[in-house]
Amino acid sequence: MEVLICVAFWVLVIAGAMVRGRWKPQVAMETLCLTCVNSVVTRGQSGKAMIACRLGGVMRPVKFTVCQCTGFCGSAVPVKLVKIEGFVREEREVYAEVEIP
Repeated sequence: MEVLICVAFWVLVIAGAMVRGRWKPQVAMETLCLTCVNSVVTRGQSGKAMIACRLGGVMRPVKFTVCQCTGFCGSAVPVKLVKIEGFVREEREVYAEVEIP
């Protein structure tokens, strides 16, 4: 009977803490880097993964679980090609400037 009272007490304490928001169960999160174009993920045979970020042209190791990143670019997002018009001279004008007399 005493064991049942102790168990009921601890169940009430944990339920009260969860309602107040003090205790949150640990949720296994995957890092945001696994779906980013700027990341390099190297996996070993034992299941460990080493992650490096190449944003800005420099490889930097990432040693923690990332949940938000300002440089994130998802690999599932289609890349938009940019076409610049109006800045290229026509070929005859370019050759006319360097014509040798």
